[in-house]
Amino acid sequence: MTRKVTAEERRIIIDNPELVMFDPYPAIKYHPPVSLGKALIIPSVVIVILVALCFLFPNVLEDHPTLSGAGIFILIVVSCAFLPLLTYFRNDRNLKKARACHYSEQLKARLPEELECKVVQVDYVVYEKGEGGWIDDGKKEMFSYSGFVNYFRIVPQTDLAIVFSVEGKFFAYIKRDTRTESFYR
Repeated sequence: MTRKVTAEERRIIIDNPELVMFDPYPAIKYHPPVSLGKALIIPSVVIVILVALCFLFPNVLEDHPTLSGAGIFILIVVSCAFLPLLTYFRNDRNLKKARACHYSEQLKARLPEELECKVVQVDYVVYEKGEGGWIDDGKKEMFSYSGFVNYFRIVPQTDLAIVFSVEGKFFAYIKRDTRTESFYR
């Protein structure tokens, strides 16, 4: 039986993200847009330093033109290669930060105002695959949690509270706890 989630229950979800197993990845921006100006900062600084060195030591450039030209080219290419590395480390830091706080920001971003809740009886669980089956109003259905975070153990022959949006854009499992007991009534 489906029922509406109250504002108090919604607040419980937001305040306790560690008790909510959901998919946060649509709310995570992996590749935030980088403007062309920001992308050219490091190569521009390297070029300015190289030009300054050429003015300070003109004899080195004249005595070793091939070696100097190759060195300048390599330094500019290497400085351009830092942008993907910086983006990788920034994305990795953002994911670690989200994991440390149980994806609370992503939960707030994804959680719609209109939520519904239902309690189902878990029939079986295949933990290795992250899937199982439940009985909802006498009808057997399959479920999966393979892409979810904040894992908790779903035990067969127990109740499981499910929270979902009316539009179908959000779906989560609520762990049974003293704080979330209202979802299981």
